Amino acid sequence: MVGGMLRFVPGGFTLIAAVVCALATAGMVVAVFSPIRTIPASADWERGEA
Repeated sequence: MVGGMLRFVPGGFTLIAAVVCALATAGMVVAVFSPIRTIPASADWERGEA
């Protein structure tokens, strides 16, 4: 389905590549600046859901 949409969007691959790159960059920034808060928070959330 995504491949079919790309044929109708000029520069569609470039757009998707830019979005993926932006998401990866944001994820790395979050991982670098909040490693201590993120890991215990996710562990506590998993225990709360169990």
